[in-house]
This record gives sequence, structure tokens and C-alpha cells, in this order.
Amino acid sequence: MKLPLLAVAILVILSACNRQPRSEEYFSAHLDEARQVVAECRRGSIRGEECGNADYAVKLARAQALRDHFFMKDR
Repeated sequence: MKLPLLAVAILVILSACNRQPRSEEYFSAHLDEARQVVAECRRGSIRGEECGNADYAVKLARAQALRDHFFMKDR
């Protein structure tokens, strides 16, 4: 009984390791998640390409919001 459970646990761990990093486009469409990832990256609990992708998406959204505000796009 323990052997199948161990095999499943190993497969889950290995599949999580092989996951592709989420793209800038993904994080642009999911800004709340991007902000959470950026916070985790700053704490050091997440590393890698996702940190850069999430950070870029958050900065891009902030820049677009500022541009819209200053050029009064919503008015």
C-alpha cells in the first residue's frame, strides 16, 4: 500500500519540477497572481524566470495605468 502512494508522490514532485515558467503574457492577463509572485520573489521563496516575467508584467501594467492617467484616456 505504501509503495503506490510513494510512487504517486514522486511523480507529483517530478512533474512540478518540469513545469515551464509562466510567460509575461500570462502574468499580464493575471496581474493579481503576478503581484503575489513578485512578493514571493522578493522574500526569496521563488527564484528563476517567473520572477522576471511577473515583475515585467506588473511594471508594464503600472506604466500603462500612468500613461492612461496622464493622457486622460478614460475621460
